[in-house]
Amino acid sequence: MASLRTRGMLALFLGWLLTALAALLVLDSQDSNIRAAFQRDSDKLAADTQARLQTYFDSLLSLKGLFASNENTSRVQFARFVRELQLESRYPGFQAIQFVRVVPHDHLAAYADSVRRDTSLEPAGYPRFAIHPEQVNDEHFVIEYTEPLLGNESALGLDLGALAPHRRAVLLARDSGQVVSTERITLVQDAVPQSGFVARAAVYRKGLPLATVAQRRAAFVGLVAIVFRVRTLMSEVIAPGADRHLALRIHDAGNVSDGARASATASNLMYEAGAGGRALPGLTREVRIAVAQRQWVLRFEAQAGSRYEREYVGVVLVSVSGVVISALIAALMMSAGRNRGLAARLRATLDEQRAIQDAASIGIVLVEHGRIVRCTRGLEDILGFSEGDLIGRPANSLLARLGATLASGSGRWEGELELLRKDGRSVWCLVAGKPIRGRQLEEASVWVVQDISARKQAEAALRQAQNNLLQAEKMASLGALVAGVAHELNTPIGNSLLTASALADRFHEFEQLVEGPGITRSALMKMVQDTRQGCLIVVGSLRRAADLINSFKQVAVDQTNDVRRSFNLAEVLHDTLATHHVQLRRAGIRTLLEVPPALAMDSYPGSVGQVISNLINNALLHGFEGRGQGTIRISARELGEQELLLEFADDGVGMSPKTLSQIFDPFFTTKMGRGGSGLGMNIVYNIVTGILGGRVEVDSSPGQGTRVKLQLPRSAPQHEAEAVRSEDQA
Repeated sequence: MASLRTRGMLALFLGWLLTALAALLVLDSQDSNIRAAFQRDSDKLAADTQARLQTYFDSLLSLKGLFASNENTSRVQFARFVRELQLESRYPGFQAIQFVRVVPHDHLAAYADSVRRDTSLEPAGYPRFAIHPEQVNDEHFVIEYTEPLLGNESALGLDLGALAPHRRAVLLARDSGQVVSTERITLVQDAVPQSGFVARAAVYRKGLPLATVAQRRAAFVGLVAIVFRVRTLMSEVIAPGADRHLALRIHDAGNVSDGARASATASNLMYEAGAGGRALPGLTREVRIAVAQRQWVLRFEAQAGSRYEREYVGVVLVSVSGVVISALIAALMMSAGRNRGLAARLRATLDEQRAIQDAASIGIVLVEHGRIVRCTRGLEDILGFSEGDLIGRPANSLLARLGATLASGSGRWEGELELLRKDGRSVWCLVAGKPIRGRQLEEASVWVVQDISARKQAEAALRQAQNNLLQAEKMASLGALVAGVAHELNTPIGNSLLTASALADRFHEFEQLVEGPGITRSALMKMVQDTRQGCLIVVGSLRRAADLINSFKQVAVDQTNDVRRSFNLAEVLHDTLATHHVQLRRAGIRTLLEVPPALAMDSYPGSVGQVISNLINNALLHGFEGRGQGTIRISARELGEQELLLEFADDGVGMSPKTLSQIFDPFFTTKMGRGGSGLGMNIVYNIVTGILGGRVEVDSSPGQGTRVKLQLPRSAPQHEAEAVRSEDQA
């Protein structure tokens, strides 16, 4: 034990020493990566700035080519050329593009007058054009064209020869024939001073030699120029948010011909971004780039709190991890002996767990890549296999639809499937599967299988019994309908029989008068009056009986052989109420039918009548119990063009919330053994939601009656049997 403790402490000390060395190496690696990232970022930014400027200078040379091909390029041609450049989208760094013309002093007044009268682009010309500032020189370098003009009006007519920085740049461009940039200037277009510069290229007369300075001066016509606002230019180069990591100052070091040795001062500061933060020591560098015969110095400084600082989180994690790992190694070395005992106990526990699983009646199976890797004895018993016979078999050879099930997704799956036994017979099982190790079901999953064949057989028997009860309920309702109609027919037929018997007796008396002494006029008129009255009674009674028979025949046909047809809803409801007239009158129930006479449906009238009949019977049995009177109101109205709302309301005793929550459950009734089967409202629900394709809601409370709302489509959905009949008829 002491030896194990000594080796553990030694491992702990060595681990701490290695951890300290690793932390130092991480810090050194971070510093190297930071320096490399800083240099890479600054080099990229300098290269991007150089490339962007070169792109703009290339466009200046293309403009020079326009004037080289036609030194008399008009204002309209110049404006069209600039418009085709699409400055806003392709060159957003441009403030303006200009053409500067050389004008001798003697021609200055005539030149200004010709510009004012130039109506080629503006119909009114430029009446306010003036050369400014006024200064006497042998030559004037006047901005004649500037595009876009909007926002650059103050530059039109500017004499660059009167401004020393511009004059130097103009003369250098004329003599060198190269693109020449000005020093830092403040643009006359800006109300708020901003750093800018202008790049210009000389334009010479076509066909003249340009080999020497003297020849170039003699052929000099003017210049094309691009005006830049430095902040706008750099916004295209620097990514948004980059100034949080990297401070940048750009200074103009002067002309290359003068050595470009100007020191950084506020007067030659071209651009500044990201300054103000704390600079990180050792992460500062300068890069020089050529800008049209001048040099810019780009000074980069890494800022504190940015991507260039050390990340001590990693160092702390390495240190903490090293300390913890060292401690764990020491602890593991000291507990090695105890672990061997724990391993033995664990093996015993696993053996016990396997024995318990094999003794269970359910089956557990491990599937990897579509094959059975391991399973319990319970699964082998369910499927009729000997021990070990299932190992290595494809899973879809046992489950008829397991291939589609395994490919159904990566989540948990549960359902009922038919499994194939070894003898080829199928057995229904409840199957639940779950992927393991974060993989797909088909790749690796565990399945639990339980034999539910007995339950399936019981469910089939229960469904058959329920169907039998539903048919019995339907026939019982039809039997009650027959009894009610027979009772209702008794009165008109009895009245007709009584009236016919009375008429027969009256005719016998009349025959005796005819065979006797004679008939008086008063006796004849009495006979006519009695005959007319009797005939009216017989006709009225027989018409009432005929109406009842027609209503019963239509309702009986619809309910026993329900066929889809177009029908008038008010007529179907009237016929249904007529068949229940005796029951309703005996119970003292008044009925109100409020249905538009033209409301038509293309549906199943028998099913509609069955629903109303069940609701009437339910109201008579439950709603008006203990009451001698009441009211049933049946109303209907359209819900748009496709649906209607049929409401059945009574002012009976209502229902409790508990009863209301179970009203559609099969075999639920509060009158079990006293006339209630518990299937009436269940039949209503099945017919409305199934055959009629609608929805049903019930609203009731104790003492407030009951309201049943049926939202039905005016054209019922087509069912499978109906579709078959339609095809047969076709």
